[in-house]
Amino acid sequence: MTSPGTTALAIAAVIATLTAPLTAQRLSTMSQGDAVRKAYASTVLRANLSVLSVHADGDQRVLGTCVAPDLVVTKLSELSAKDRLAKKAPSLTCKQGKETWNATLLGFDRASDIALLRLKDAKLTPVEWQLAIPKTGAFLATPNGEKWPLGVGILGASPYQHTRAFLGIRFANAEDARAELAEVVEHGAARAAGLLVGDVVVEFAGDKIEWTSELRARIGQCQPGDKVAIKVRRDGKELSFIATLGTNNSPPRSGQNNSPPRSGQEDVWGDLSVVRSGFQQVLQHDTVLKPKDCGGPVVDLTGKVLGVNIARAGRVETLALPAATVQKLVKKLLAAAAKKSPGEGY
Repeated sequence: MTSPGTTALAIAAVIATLTAPLTAQRLSTMSQGDAVRKAYASTVLRANLSVLSVHADGDQRVLGTCVAPDLVVTKLSELSAKDRLAKKAPSLTCKQGKETWNATLLGFDRASDIALLRLKDAKLTPVEWQLAIPKTGAFLATPNGEKWPLGVGILGASPYQHTRAFLGIRFANAEDARAELAEVVEHGAARAAGLLVGDVVVEFAGDKIEWTSELRARIGQCQPGDKVAIKVRRDGKELSFIATLGTNNSPPRSGQNNSPPRSGQEDVWGDLSVVRSGFQQVLQHDTVLKPKDCGGPVVDLTGKVLGVNIARAGRVETLALPAATVQKLVKKLLAAAAKKSPGEGY
């Protein structure tokens, strides 16, 4: 049962939001508005003790969540986002306030995009987990170690599998133009099937394709694992391929300036996480975060940690791995580390 104090807190946050000027939908007028964040300062007080910033080669890449005095979980793909072309492992450190610790990659789980770090000589405060999932519509807060939370959001769905079908392409043209491929990513189904940059898709799973929008819609109707027939026009000839659709749980090949290709909505609303689908179980909430804000905890109104934010998947779509899932992953990775097996490839 929700206590009177937490109910009053939620009501105060709503009133503060409604009485503020409703200008444009900017971060400052959404869940990151000062009035809302200030109302939740006490909610994130304890969880702040378990939040760190994770740095690679001196650059702050992502947040981390302390799960044991010397263990931190964070988002794997962000750790080496700028180092893939160099094919080198970055030097990792974690910071909390004025303290800094050297960190070692103890293990990782590619499918969950989770990394487990060990901090040398650290004696941190582990999170207090909340295994009971609140009802849809519950208020949540995302701490980052500061006095006020990064943002406040609402739980949008019970835990579900977030596995969208992934072909691994980027279009050269707008919605109402031919479906020409501008990029075929290394880890995608299209590359594995033999599609190339410059191919124009004319048929997908038996349906004729004239426009980019038609192909995008058809891919959205598919499930990971589906085998689809694809016809493309290449150098004046039509060629046929069979692609087995996957999920986007591996980082794509870097584009210009070592950064991944941007989606259309990123040009309007800001960066999304590179790895933002393919998770077996997630909680979805509408807190507006940045990719570098992931890896840290999300808490309920009691201040207990419901899970770890793992991806910004849309304009107001943030995904978190539930507490029970994170606990199982940590146990698995510790067991693998004890056998000197850091993970399933890197």
